[in-house]
Amino acid sequence: MSKTGHETLESKAHRMIKEKIRCGEYQVGQRLIEADVSRELELSRTPVRKAFAMLTVDGYLEFEDYKGVIVKNCAITKERYIEMLDVMELFLMATIDKIEAKSLNFSNQHLFDMVTKFLSIENPTDRECMEYQRWFVNEILGYAKNEYYLQVVNQFYDDLLEFGEPDVFQSAMKLFDKTLDNYIACGRYIEIYKFDEARAVIKQIINDRILFIFR
Repeated sequence: MSKTGHETLESKAHRMIKEKIRCGEYQVGQRLIEADVSRELELSRTPVRKAFAMLTVDGYLEFEDYKGVIVKNCAITKERYIEMLDVMELFLMATIDKIEAKSLNFSNQHLFDMVTKFLSIENPTDRECMEYQRWFVNEILGYAKNEYYLQVVNQFYDDLLEFGEPDVFQSAMKLFDKTLDNYIACGRYIEIYKFDEARAVIKQIINDRILFIFR
């Protein structure tokens, strides 16, 4: 495999094209022609072709019939963020329903221990805060034993971290402390079989975020 230093040529092409998309040099809807991009990056067409495939998987590009490779609108706008929150709420509610219907044993101690661990971190980064939110949601959804739920929610957090517009990302972070408290409360209610109260907390988490983003 051809390399430049420690970076493969396809990795270099991937990085350079991604940077051009993120800075707006390659704009949403723009058609990327392999030969033109190769010439611009001063790379052969093979690594550029591989980079196109990688960036399609990453969500930056898409293939359209009769057009070829197009720069995708991958930004997580307010509207897309709310749609994603609605889906997450649906999954969490379905999980609580399953725990109640099957009388599953739920322990809140693990959630509490993670909060304690997080609070011990000095000046956590935005990414660390977001990853902890992801962990709490996954911990609850794990009781559903539904891989689809986990796949969709994890993709949601991946996309939010990668493509979230500044105001969307800020809204997720500003409510972090309150969200932590609410997840602990939700877990406590599930543990003592107060399922309606747990559902109310989930609704509160989602509604708080929606109201904040349109404040």
